[in-house]
Amino acid sequence: MSQARPTHLSSSFKEPGPTITMSGGPSGALAGRRNVPLRLPLPFLLTGVCAAALFGLLLPWIGPEALQAPGFPHVLALVHLVTLGWLTMTIMGASLQLVPVIAVTTLRTTRFTGWHYPLFAGGVLILLSGFWWMQTTLLIAGGTLIALAVVQYVVTLGMTLKHATAQPLTVRFLVASLCFLCLVISLGLTAALDFRFGFLDAGLDRLLLIHLTLGIVGWLTNLVIGVSYTLVRLFALVHGHDERPGKRIFLLLQAGILALASGFLCSWYPLVLAGGVVLVGACWLFALDYARMLRLRRRKRLDVTHYHGIAAVVYLALVMPAGLAAVLLEVGQPAVFVALGLAALVGWIGQSAIGYLYKIVPFLVWNERYGPLVGRQKVPLMRDMLSERVAWVSLGCINFGLPVSIFAALLGLVIPFQIGSSLLGAGLLLAAINIVSIVRHLNHSG
Repeated sequence: MSQARPTHLSSSFKEPGPTITMSGGPSGALAGRRNVPLRLPLPFLLTGVCAAALFGLLLPWIGPEALQAPGFPHVLALVHLVTLGWLTMTIMGASLQLVPVIAVTTLRTTRFTGWHYPLFAGGVLILLSGFWWMQTTLLIAGGTLIALAVVQYVVTLGMTLKHATAQPLTVRFLVASLCFLCLVISLGLTAALDFRFGFLDAGLDRLLLIHLTLGIVGWLTNLVIGVSYTLVRLFALVHGHDERPGKRIFLLLQAGILALASGFLCSWYPLVLAGGVVLVGACWLFALDYARMLRLRRRKRLDVTHYHGIAAVVYLALVMPAGLAAVLLEVGQPAVFVALGLAALVGWIGQSAIGYLYKIVPFLVWNERYGPLVGRQKVPLMRDMLSERVAWVSLGCINFGLPVSIFAALLGLVIPFQIGSSLLGAGLLLAAINIVSIVRHLNHSG
């Protein structure tokens, strides 16, 4: 039996056969790798989930420093471990696999993609070391390597999207997120240079606010929302979903991001308020559209991926208005920044990433190892490559430990914060072990 190579995402909703079924979704859409070898996305995905586990292990020890001052060197290292080592690393790997399938084309400029992972991973490692020891030379060196890797990544995906033969809603979000990523990296490198030369003076605070806005909302949130419009419909077998609300959400989201960032740039709070309100509206409309997709699903049983997604969207709907209120009220307590950061980066974006990895990594490994053997010998089901019990325990640990950590941070309770973050860390560690263990099938002699 040959691997499915769909010409459009609608074909992804067709089950190719009983041996190619994974709990939670069909394999048609991701099976056709469109000239993307496993060695390109897999290192990013595995490194990303290992970075999530490392974050979980460090949080109980570094978190109390963050409750005193978010600008401490170890705290900055931890934040960038999440944003670059975990989330951006994971998104880069997943998009290298998904974008050619979504756009129905082949991955472009593959001759240079072999350098992407070592360049980006090396840059992240150097940058984290620079924050940890607050060495500006390392910050500049790491930021430069990351910038070079991002340029390569944007060119690769940009050329791929340019030759797209399909233009689903997800593509719009992808293009916007890539534009914001370029701005985020440029602003980050500018901040690193300012640490050395001090040319921004009072403008540094405004730059950091814009950097956070474009990074968390422009780059990460844009992409996760966009990819969700493909993956939720794929894994839940959603039929008959109208894309018009998604198109309006896209326009509102971009308008809100630009208005909010411009308001920070000009220090004009009416524009900050307007941009924030539009952003909140866009995120609430997405939450409603997400619920609408689940109501239209044909796969009635929700699995662990869907529950991660539901929890993530709840965090998104809550953290956006909370963040806007903190900005408008000029709340400067470190505990508020810690709570908002955990809700946005771990509750919303991190949970979405973990849930989707429970599908993507088994797809990739199964098709590499067992796809050619279908019809010739007995092969395991995709759902058997992952421990469902461990995944549910991880989900429980994350969604109990995270709110405990958030409320303890807001109340300034260090020991309860450490208890909650330890439980959160255990959940992230279990998820990482569960996902990394899938790779053992590549060496299976079966």
